[in-house]
Amino acid sequence: MSGWGPMSGGAGTAGTAGTAGTAGTAGTAGTAGTAGTAGSNSPVIGLDGGAGYPAYSGLAPNPMVNSALTTTRESSLAGGAAWGLYEKGYTPVPLPFLNQKDVSWKPNRKIEGLQPNVRAALIEMELLQAVKYVESKHHAGLTLKSGAKLVSMGKLGDSVFDCQLQLVESFAALRAERSAEILTQVVPQSSHWSSIAALSPDRHRYTWELLGIGLRFTMMMVMRLKFHFDVQRPWARSALIQPMILTPGYSAYPCGHAAEASFVAEFLPLLAGDPTHPCSTHKKLAGRVDGMATQLNRLAFRVAENRVVAGLHYPVDSIAGQALGVMLARFLAWMTGDGLPGIDRNMLKIGATAFAKPQGVQWDKAQPVFDRFVEKQQYIDPPQTPLPANPSDAPIFSHLWTLARREWAKD
Repeated sequence: MSGWGPMSGGAGTAGTAGTAGTAGTAGTAGTAGTAGTAGSNSPVIGLDGGAGYPAYSGLAPNPMVNSALTTTRESSLAGGAAWGLYEKGYTPVPLPFLNQKDVSWKPNRKIEGLQPNVRAALIEMELLQAVKYVESKHHAGLTLKSGAKLVSMGKLGDSVFDCQLQLVESFAALRAERSAEILTQVVPQSSHWSSIAALSPDRHRYTWELLGIGLRFTMMMVMRLKFHFDVQRPWARSALIQPMILTPGYSAYPCGHAAEASFVAEFLPLLAGDPTHPCSTHKKLAGRVDGMATQLNRLAFRVAENRVVAGLHYPVDSIAGQALGVMLARFLAWMTGDGLPGIDRNMLKIGATAFAKPQGVQWDKAQPVFDRFVEKQQYIDPPQTPLPANPSDAPIFSHLWTLARREWAKD
């Protein structure tokens, strides 16, 4: 997992010098810092880095990014996702999805005049006041201030991760063909998201700021859960794993990259009013395989799987990460107080639990299933709790959401 958000980019500047140290430990850490050089001004670290928009746009060509986007697309289009394009009568679902009447807006000089990093700090306070970390002997997770369960995951014993080592070792066979993806996905996957959702740094300035805040908040929740479960990384369990990139200095379960990618896969379609979201009121479009929501969900699966391929995670880490990321996305959308036009609020539920009953699971085979949203992912008890009627007060976050949502509305 990497740092992001308006408050964290400045540290990346020091990392730039590390790129020259390809053979040294300090140099490895430095590469991650490269992406952060403009982080103090950029809402998402990676947006301006060597794996971000300069590479994607061709301003600072990076063949590794282009290669990663090409192979990732092949995965996202699996199962005939593109076949419809060649069928008579095919109707695409073009952007933008929202109408101006779906986005009520009043200028707010006090909020809009803030520096992005200050706005982010204030929003983090709003969000943290509305959620609570909870733990018990066998589970840990998050609840809303009201006490309603947001997400939970079961505590897994050492024997589980010992069994999972077989899968981690077998996934290593994919390292050669996935290396470009793995390296470009170390930082937030801005190029990948842009490729699917037509995200532009010029047209979607507030969207990127909002995503940066959401990713940083997700990272906070992930780190709290990692600290509690304290699961050793694969390389600490076996000298056979030999990860292809440096293992981060914190524990494995749940997977942060899975949580972050799943957060974006759920949050961005809700923000944009994507009619192909599984909870859409457009029943003929909901869940379409060629839609933004499905393509982002498939990307999230690929990002999480690549962390296993690299030797940094166990497959079960990704399952817990998916549950966490999707529930946090719904929490943030709820905190805005937006009615979410086009989304069936009765279907948009919270309270998912990963590994509620770990007994009897074949751990040497347990891994996430491709192309499943959280409601149907194996080993996740689907969310059952409707979002409460009234969110906690978050005026700054709500206004930023509105500014970002306007970027997805028709003129």
